[in-house]
Amino acid sequence: MKYTIKQLAAELNLSRNTVAKVLNGKSGVSPKTEKLVMDRIRALNNEEEAAQSSETETAPAQNMTVSSEPAQNRGNILFLTRTSFNHSDFWIVVMKGIEKVLKANHYGMVIGIMDNQDIEKLRFPSIITHPDTCGIILVELCDIRVCEAVLSYQLPTVTLDMPREYESFLGKMDIVTMENKKHICEIVSALVHKGFTRFAFAGDLSSGNVSHGFQERYDAVCETLGQYNLSLLSDSCFLRETDQLFLNSVYLTEKLKKLREIPEVYICGNDWTALQLASALQLLGYRIPEDISIVGFDDINEAARAVPPLTTIHTNKEYLGIAAANCILNRITNPDIPYQYCQYMTELMLRKSTVDLSDCL
Repeated sequence: MKYTIKQLAAELNLSRNTVAKVLNGKSGVSPKTEKLVMDRIRALNNEEEAAQSSETETAPAQNMTVSSEPAQNRGNILFLTRTSFNHSDFWIVVMKGIEKVLKANHYGMVIGIMDNQDIEKLRFPSIITHPDTCGIILVELCDIRVCEAVLSYQLPTVTLDMPREYESFLGKMDIVTMENKKHICEIVSALVHKGFTRFAFAGDLSSGNVSHGFQERYDAVCETLGQYNLSLLSDSCFLRETDQLFLNSVYLTEKLKKLREIPEVYICGNDWTALQLASALQLLGYRIPEDISIVGFDDINEAARAVPPLTTIHTNKEYLGIAAANCILNRITNPDIPYQYCQYMTELMLRKSTVDLSDCL
């Protein structure tokens, strides 16, 4: 099923400009309206999934897509992502950068959203086979099976981040990612110099969709601690919890209550995980950072608004989108050029969820 911005706006009784602002990550839209638009997109995806369940297993997938408009005469780029109710801020801002470049070069953008069942069954939006689809940008889809299946469509493909075991994709798709280790190593070292010794990591490292970047963040913690003859408190880590479990405050608080040892520091795979964990700890009466310091990654909008504001590592999400769009347009124009592996630096954002580290950094 394909929805245009015009159709979505009419259904929600909003202006096309408002819906476009939400999808492009622009300011000037209230959180309530943004949630309304994103909830409707997710609902459409669920409705389509329900419709598909009544068809045979061999029926083609018709996942929900929303297209930029007006349609551009050079074709469309498919922005393919997974259902991301908990990370929407990340990919919406990435999409803003992509859309800026595509529009300037007379290409349209079509959004395809895959849920966990789509990923499991390799069920792609039907727009992927449309003659106007000229290329694919993957965001938050790092499952090896998905990446292999996408390549079978023989379209120019760029991935933002990459599968944990990414080596087989080198020379087959262009890769744009962020540097993941430098600032984690710095902040772990600074905390050790402050006298902290009990560290744990929070973030799913067990699912099939784990990215190489996520794994690098975990590795950076372990490697840095090793330099000081320290190691993670493995029993206090959250390494197998899915997004759904991190949403479950009862599960988080019960697990925290059962820990034999509460860490002094939690390093988290991303901001959303850090914010869920911080909330659960606060429900149990722990003070941040007086009792526990917490560090995230990505610098989503909610990080600065949290109480206390979250120390994190800023990724220039809009520029990652710009780089990915430039990369795929270059691939379309010059299909035989060498494949790119581009990594962009990040920035450490010290806020109040950690003790004062200004004298150590």
